[in-house]
Amino acid sequence: MKKNISFWPVFFLVLILMVTAGCIEKITTPKATVISSGGPDIATARQEAYNGPKARIAVSRFTDKTGKGWWTGEIGDGMSDMLATALFNSNRYIVLERQQLSDVLAEQDLAAAGRIKPETAAPIGQVEGAELLITGAVTGYEPGSSGFGAGIGGGGGGAGGGILGGYKKSYLAIDVRVIDAKTSRILAATTVEGSSTDIAGGIGGFGGPIGGALGGWANTPIEKSLRVCIQKAVEFIASQTPAQYYH
Repeated sequence: MKKNISFWPVFFLVLILMVTAGCIEKITTPKATVISSGGPDIATARQEAYNGPKARIAVSRFTDKTGKGWWTGEIGDGMSDMLATALFNSNRYIVLERQQLSDVLAEQDLAAAGRIKPETAAPIGQVEGAELLITGAVTGYEPGSSGFGAGIGGGGGGAGGGILGGYKKSYLAIDVRVIDAKTSRILAATTVEGSSTDIAGGIGGFGGPIGGALGGWANTPIEKSLRVCIQKAVEFIASQTPAQYYH
């Protein structure tokens, strides 16, 4: 005799899985918020190819204001490098190298010493000065320590064996300032907060490769929080750069 298989338990199981998948996608999407800003919204402008005037800009090393003992100078360099790269990729700035400036000066000194063929030597006195200086300070840091584990379903193997999961959430906040290099006046300042959640120990990478002192953050919630913070910081800087600096 055939057993009657009820349609409703299967329907409710599929419905639960669909709702759960939607919730996971919503939870794991990294988010960033600019706490205070002003000026025009550049969301529309970023969708279009930009080939206009550019401002000369430099990024200083990030500093730590959290006092939690996790910071190193190499981490500060890594963050400033990420911001400099993002500003360059926005195509709105002439980004001047400051982290490796000593190597540039060493090359010029080598030429001045007569050890380089004159026609290929880098001349002294040609390093460009920045009109705008960007400073960054980390004011909040939670690297994904919070979370929970949970499970639904019964024991045993296969699809009916239950669904296990958990999450880890990170939080990062950075203060960003746009400074006039000639007068040292602060032209704009804001706090950017980023957060990210991973389900069941990880959801894969976010963006391009991360290395150097930040390599330990690869594929972690804190890496994703940092990347969305950098993205929002670039949007803020571009929206707050006065028109006279573009030429």
